[in-house]
Amino acid sequence: MAKIGICGTGKMGSEITRRLLECNQDITIWNRTKNKTIELIKHGAKSAQNISELIDNSDIIIIVMGNDEALDFIYKHSEGIKNHDLKNKVIIELSTTSVDKIKSLERIINALNGEFLECPVGGSTKPARDGNLLGLIGGKEQTFKKVEKILKLICRRYEYLGEVGKGTSMKLAINLPLLVYWQALGEALSIATKSGIKFEKAIDILMDSSGAAKVAHLKAPTMLKAATNPSNLPSTFNVISSLKDMKLMVEEGKKHNNQLKVIKNTLSYVESAVNDGWSDYDASLLSVYINKHFSN
Repeated sequence: MAKIGICGTGKMGSEITRRLLECNQDITIWNRTKNKTIELIKHGAKSAQNISELIDNSDIIIIVMGNDEALDFIYKHSEGIKNHDLKNKVIIELSTTSVDKIKSLERIINALNGEFLECPVGGSTKPARDGNLLGLIGGKEQTFKKVEKILKLICRRYEYLGEVGKGTSMKLAINLPLLVYWQALGEALSIATKSGIKFEKAIDILMDSSGAAKVAHLKAPTMLKAATNPSNLPSTFNVISSLKDMKLMVEEGKKHNNQLKVIKNTLSYVESAVNDGWSDYDASLLSVYINKHFSN
């Protein structure tokens, strides 16, 4: 059995770890914030004191980071990967970043004699916990085949798309309509509430119509609570993370002379939400924010 290392046990990394432990995999974990590893250790994960120990005790290292700063620490810092010989080891990068960035990470791993695969995923914490993610894979096909059994444990579907960069492009593509949807839903709610229809009634009717995306049904209870008080509600993908992804989309569009006018418009709303203190709220609550702040 291959030994698996999980580098990063935030929301997604923790749930992927739980899933792999349930599948009886040999798991070692590392996270900069140690309190995020305590529960996973109780469930059977082994803890590495540093990245060197994680690498030494793993054949496959899955990296799940929330931003480029964290990725740079893992790949470029003296305490990270850069001083290791990665011969016979596979790095699976699940983090969402830019196409240029993911290609630069591949070059780093190749220079260290390792094998690199990108696999950004569609889905949040519950799909991660249940093994129902959508894996978008880029890299050498022989590397993909080598770790396919592991990907099958965490993904309901995975697609090999070709060279590194294509998986990241596809991840940005699937996130774009979702983020635009929360803006559209917020504007739809503002039409209803401005006319005097109660927010709760508008949500109820919208959820029973073709105007409700599948994900909206899952988020409706949280949206209803947020209409009164958005604080302390569960978040699977927060507003600040959505802002990061939208900036990556705009950046990718510029490379291809595509203005991406729709997501740029949504981006302006999200920047307003961040400035108003909504950074840590679930991205679905952008619909509530837009209804509240742009219906007057």
